[in-house]
Amino acid sequence: MKHEASSEPSQRHSKLDLSAAIPWALQLQLLTLEWGIALDNTEINRPRSWSGKKLAGDWLVTIKIDGVRAVWHEKRGWLSRANKPLYNIPPWREGSPRDCEIFVGTFQDTIRATRTKAPKVGTPQISYQHMYGLEPLDPRLNWGMLSDPTPTDIRVQLGRANDLGYEGLVLRQRDRWIKVKPEETHDVAITGYGEGRGKHLGRLGYVTTVKGTVGSGFTDTERETLWVDAKAERLVGQVIEVNCMQFTPGGQFRHPFFVRMRPDKLVP
Repeated sequence: MKHEASSEPSQRHSKLDLSAAIPWALQLQLLTLEWGIALDNTEINRPRSWSGKKLAGDWLVTIKIDGVRAVWHEKRGWLSRANKPLYNIPPWREGSPRDCEIFVGTFQDTIRATRTKAPKVGTPQISYQHMYGLEPLDPRLNWGMLSDPTPTDIRVQLGRANDLGYEGLVLRQRDRWIKVKPEETHDVAITGYGEGRGKHLGRLGYVTTVKGTVGSGFTDTERETLWVDAKAERLVGQVIEVNCMQFTPGGQFRHPFFVRMRPDKLVP
């Protein structure tokens, strides 16, 4: 992080400014005007993964929650990033964000709540308090500002967020958004699959993707469920989240590990 030698208090700081004199609502309005934030129904800002390197300039630090992103469409209602309908979300209200993160306690409950067309007994309910605006930003997600953050600065703030139970951070600089998570994961579409062997005979053994084969991380239940999808020709094209140690020189996963299905996402 940049430090300037001066006898006067520096205008650039190395710590999060969480006690600024200007109210956050006014700060957000000023940032909106300065950064030219605008949302189109057909376009949303998709964060890129942090490279692990130092970042230049001033960055708005926001909390990343483990939910489902929902974008309001005038004719179709709430849609996922994959342009699939989402259900049980309260209707959009004038003046409220059209780009939100929905979070109902856990990721699994959020998926159930937004993907269940006909709610059943036990289906989690979604209220306006479960909707976190991304454009414009919900003040609950505001984590402060960082200037010229080094990798250490970023990891310190990430650790703080993780300790409080948050998934990670999203750093914003105008229309440039960078997501920071403790273990980098990647969303890829399934291109093929194979049956298991030995104890996994008769259920899913592995899936293939453009970045390599993924065979570890599946529970027995997931292997059985996904094998049903495979036999019904519904598996190819679905998106999974994969963790890996690193990539090979050829851009393939090294030691990939299945994390979860991502029905809320669409991989270009």
